[in-house]
Amino acid sequence: MEHHSHTHKRTLNLNGESFKTEKSLKFAFLLTLIILLIEFSGAVISKSMALYSESGHVLVDASSLLLAWFAQVQVRKSPSEKNTYGYHRIGILAALLNSLLLLILSLILIYESYLRLVHPEKINSAIMIFFPLISLFINTVIGIKIHKGIEHNLNLKSSFFHILGDSLVSISIIAGGAVIYFTGINYIDPLIGLIISPLIALGAFSVINETINILLEGVPKEIDFTKVKDEILKTPGVKNVHDLHIWSMSKSFRLLSAHILVEETAVKSSDICCIINNIQEVLAEKFNIDHAVIQPELAACSASEGFCIHKNL
Repeated sequence: MEHHSHTHKRTLNLNGESFKTEKSLKFAFLLTLIILLIEFSGAVISKSMALYSESGHVLVDASSLLLAWFAQVQVRKSPSEKNTYGYHRIGILAALLNSLLLLILSLILIYESYLRLVHPEKINSAIMIFFPLISLFINTVIGIKIHKGIEHNLNLKSSFFHILGDSLVSISIIAGGAVIYFTGINYIDPLIGLIISPLIALGAFSVINETINILLEGVPKEIDFTKVKDEILKTPGVKNVHDLHIWSMSKSFRLLSAHILVEETAVKSSDICCIINNIQEVLAEKFNIDHAVIQPELAACSASEGFCIHKNL
C-alpha cells in the first residue's frame, strides 16, 4: 500500500500566491520600463556616463522582470503527462538566470567605477541628481509592491534584489551629484559605486545558493531533517522510518517521500490510512510540506540487498 497527499487548501493557496506574484512582476516590469526611459533621457541630456551605465543596468532589470513574469505564467499551467510536477522549476531557472545577470552587472559596475575614479569627467551634476530622484521614487513603489512575497518566491526575491541594486545605484548617483555640485570633486561618485556594487553581488549570491540547492533537490534550508524524522516517529503505530527524502520544486512547494515500518497490529487498511493521515497533517502544519508520499511496510528494509521486502496489505 502506498499513500500520497496533496493538501487541497495549500494547493489553492499556492495558486493564489502564484497569481499575486504574476501581477506584482507585471506591475514591476511596466514601471521599470518607465524608469528606463527616464534614466536614458537624463543620460542624453547630462552626458553622464554614470546615468548611461545606470540605463544599461535598468535595461537588464527590465529584461529580467520580463523573464520572471513569463516564468510565473508558466508556473500556473496545469501538469501534463510529460511534466507531471508542472512547471515550477521554470521559475527557479529564471531566478538563477536573473541572479547571474545581477552578479555580472555588479562586476561591471565595479569596473566602471574604477575607470571613472581613474579618469573623472565633468558632467551636469544638477541633471545627475534630478533624474535618479525620480527613478528612486518609482523603485521604492516597486519594492514595496513586491517585498511582501519574497519569502515564498525566488523570482520575486531575485527581482527585489534587482530593484534594491537600482535604488542603491540611484542613491550613489544622487549623493555623488550633490557632492560634485557643491565641491566640484568628480571622483566621489565612483568611490560610492565601489562600496555599493559588492553589496549587490552578495544579494545575487544569496539567491544563486538557494536556487542551486533546489535544483540539486537538497533539503530546504528552513527545514530540519532530524526534526521531521522525529515527528514521524512520534506518530502512534510507527516503529521506524527510512528512505526519507525532503526536497522542493520551488521556494513554496515542498515534497517528501518516506517508508515507514508500522506496528504488526496495524494490519487493517483503515489503521494504516489513519497513521498516514496523521503523518501528513503534521508535515503540512509544522513544516509546510505540500506533497507527501508515504509507503507503509510490515517488514524491515533489507539494507544488504538494497530493496524493500513488503507484505501485501
